[in-house]
Amino acid sequence: GVLMFQQVPMVEIDGMKMVQTRATLNYTAGKYNLYGKDLKERALNDMYVEGITDLMQIIIVFPFSPPEAKEKNLDSIKKRATNRYFPVFEKALKQHGQDFLVSNRSSWADVQLIEAILAVEEKMPAVLSVFPQLQVI
Repeated sequence: GVLMFQQVPMVEIDGMKMVQTRATLNYTAGKYNLYGKDLKERALNDMYVEGITDLMQIIIVFPFSPPEAKEKNLDSIKKRATNRYFPVFEKALKQHGQDFLVSNRSSWADVQLIEAILAVEEKMPAVLSVFPQLQVI
């Protein structure tokens, strides 16, 4: 069939039927120059995206939490976002001196970070109050 592993997502792009989220994202980032100009920038993108993915994994399951676990799970998201993940991105932006994580232009990591920030802010609107660099993104 069309689906290599008999599962979605499947994206048709440039005459290819691409499956697997990471492969599709890698291809799209490369095609639109969002993956970095050299190996160092690609490695930074990969590291940041993997960290963001770790955070998103706990955010994505939140809506499926049983009612009695919602508050505990929301607290876990807040702690991880504010203690583990957002400080890393805040520091990177501050040290880099740009409005972007990897170079002086938007990257795949920036796009993913915006998604994560919006997901956390949806439940905790003031979460970025102590992260001035992330407020600019």
